[in-house]
Amino acid sequence: MADILFYPPFPARPQLLDQLYRTVWNFLPAIDRIGKLIFPYAGGDFALLDAEQYLAMADPYLSRDFDPAIARYAPRYSGKVAIVADPTGDPSRYTAPLRAVIVWSGADARAVAAARTIAQRTGAEVLYADPLTVQQETLATIAFVFRLFGEEDLKRLAMDCGNTFFRHMPTWHQRPAAVFGNGPSLATVLGEKREWGNAVRIICNSTIADPDALSALAPELLVCGDPIQHCGCSLYAGRFRADLAAAMTDDKRVLITQLGYVPYFKEVLAPESHARIVGIGLERRSKFNVDLAREFSVTATANIVTLLVLPVAFTFASQIDIYGCDGMPLAQATKPWSHAGEADYMSKMGVTRRVHPAFWRRNYEEEFLSYCQDMEEIIAMGGQKGVPVRSRTPSYVPALAKRFVV
Repeated sequence: MADILFYPPFPARPQLLDQLYRTVWNFLPAIDRIGKLIFPYAGGDFALLDAEQYLAMADPYLSRDFDPAIARYAPRYSGKVAIVADPTGDPSRYTAPLRAVIVWSGADARAVAAARTIAQRTGAEVLYADPLTVQQETLATIAFVFRLFGEEDLKRLAMDCGNTFFRHMPTWHQRPAAVFGNGPSLATVLGEKREWGNAVRIICNSTIADPDALSALAPELLVCGDPIQHCGCSLYAGRFRADLAAAMTDDKRVLITQLGYVPYFKEVLAPESHARIVGIGLERRSKFNVDLAREFSVTATANIVTLLVLPVAFTFASQIDIYGCDGMPLAQATKPWSHAGEADYMSKMGVTRRVHPAFWRRNYEEEFLSYCQDMEEIIAMGGQKGVPVRSRTPSYVPALAKRFVV
């Protein structure tokens, strides 16, 4: 077990505690695979800092923007956190072998260069995880934590997830699939109290936290895979995980997510639901995989529907009906997408902008155009497999608009 250094030295207690409690969540699945988490401190009140107190009594120190469950997890890090005095930021003092140097702030270019120097001298990996400047800091951290697991452990995890998926396949095989996005039209669908016949109902993301949707749709598959909103350290992500845990108490439901997120969800979901969690690996490639029975991995995209929902549905379904994938007019693609239950959704989402500010500095127009292209390609590939797609609610996404059926 190697140590992990956070760098540059923290100038004051608020920044140190912010990073400490982020780390409590981010490293939770791998807590037994790390030695010491080293937090150098440059403030003048070093003698007043007590790592064990911050862990044992985390609640009064924890930001209200963070998942309150972090206070329950923090005591598990007892003996693993070292706060060391470093008033000058001298990189030469760090000589022991390190697994990683995590750059928690990129504001000082000299400090970033010093972090690279420390890493070269100690054999460490450099991880840039500044939430102010790195858009995917949480995803990068999750990927690093995933790498802390041994190769055999990762093979076993992937095999277990594949076995879980294929164990359930006979239940879904050759049934129609009803796929539900969380666009504004979903509210209309829920109000119509439709009958779904024997369709496999698939919901995703924030819809999992909607009790009305769970009641009306009775979904068999729950799909999520966002690093910030589902696997982040914020209050919003924590509430989502609590709602997900409640939804998964129904033993007929299966959770589909990214492979790297499985260890996190196993920390927060009841043990009896662990055998119904399926993580699927991602591949960087040009073509979509619409048959997981042939290769149990998906093509990396930025949208949950093209990333996981449709690849899973195309694998087993006889046909796919899509609801609530509204998209937006291209002229409006300069802001986050609208959702069903807009006021409530956005009020909860505000906290993630404070906790992960860089994540929201995005090119929404580019994302939407990419999503439209991905949707066209994956539906075409599904059609070649013999699985037709219909859009049952209006959509601005061209691939869905031309397949709209009332």
